[in-house]
Amino acid sequence: MQQQIPDESSAPPVAGSSSAELVPTSIDLLLDRAQRAAPQLTTASNLMLIAVAVLLTVADLVVWATDPVVDTDRLSVSVAVLVPCLGALATVVLARRRRHLKLAVVTLACSGMVLTILSWIIGESLPPSFAALFVLALLTSAVLRSEPSGSAILLTTLAGVAVASEALRPMVSAAAYLLVVCEGAFAVAVGIGIYLRWSDWRRAAAADAARAAERLDIARELHDMVGHYVTAMVVQAQAAQHVADHQPAAAAKALISIESAGTEALGAMRRMVGGLRENSPITRTVTWGDIDELVADASTQGLPVRSTVSSDVRTLEPALAPSVHRIIAESLTNVRRHAQGVSSVDIALHRRGDRLEVTVHDDGVPTTPTGHDTYGIVGMRERAESLGGSLTAGPAPGGGWVVHAELPLEAPR
Repeated sequence: MQQQIPDESSAPPVAGSSSAELVPTSIDLLLDRAQRAAPQLTTASNLMLIAVAVLLTVADLVVWATDPVVDTDRLSVSVAVLVPCLGALATVVLARRRRHLKLAVVTLACSGMVLTILSWIIGESLPPSFAALFVLALLTSAVLRSEPSGSAILLTTLAGVAVASEALRPMVSAAAYLLVVCEGAFAVAVGIGIYLRWSDWRRAAAADAARAAERLDIARELHDMVGHYVTAMVVQAQAAQHVADHQPAAAAKALISIESAGTEALGAMRRMVGGLRENSPITRTVTWGDIDELVADASTQGLPVRSTVSSDVRTLEPALAPSVHRIIAESLTNVRRHAQGVSSVDIALHRRGDRLEVTVHDDGVPTTPTGHDTYGIVGMRERAESLGGSLTAGPAPGGGWVVHAELPLEAPR
């Protein structure tokens, strides 16, 4: 009984490569350079932020020391002493923020709101803590950048309520003006945090897109290399089985062809593995002459192939030759796998204006359903679309199967 060639499982539709690239902005590049800087830069920036918080705490202390409101009937000192205390707490929270970011925001925001409620109860003037507002703005930016969406929204809302509540305290006019500046700075910090979160998302999306493109490239190369050579080996092995008894010379010739295809497959796999390990091209250089060799090899292996290549095609730069070679090789592989009663396979390469047309038409009867594209067809279409072209594959009007690709002669910009 004749051995059946394993059928290729049908592939789901794959989106084309027409999505826009996520080009990094100048700020993204600046952030990249900052992240690649020495670790001492991070330590220095943390120390600088803590130093600023300390200076603002001193400013809070000065505001308390010059506060003219002292109610000696109820308190020996002004309740404004709590303002520099809150600034000192903010400095400690800033220093410990990396381990307890959520707790730091909740602690600082709730402390500020408690101080506001206290000022309502006693009805005493209470200026804002500049150190607390500064640290809360920094923490909010960090939360918006690093925390999950739900936590980021809740913590930012809590911080915003704490900052807004500062405006409800009884205070002198000068402190009120400064509070407006602080709240504006907090709004800027929120905007910065949102931008950093968006920038990180773009980086992650770009990295995911690059990994997906690499996986597709590897999948296409594996399919094209292994599928082409293994299919040729299987076809030759089937032929050898049929003629082994009464035509031993033909069987021996088929075994030689199998050995040759296996050797080429191993060489292609070595090139691919070497390219992946060394980050170099995983395919060999292909010229228009290699396409002639591909057709000749297919004819030697028993396919009734006829090729027509326009003279103006051979004068083109070989930039499109690798893609054309892959499309023709995969088409011939599909003829071997999925067609019966093939009496002719016509390959035509013609130049039409600024495009190169590639057509592979066989007159065989398809043995697989035409409702779903195979991985090979999907890979050919992706390869054509990546060049700015198009590819169709399906039953031919007069019978058989046709693959038609149109590739631009100039790379898409």
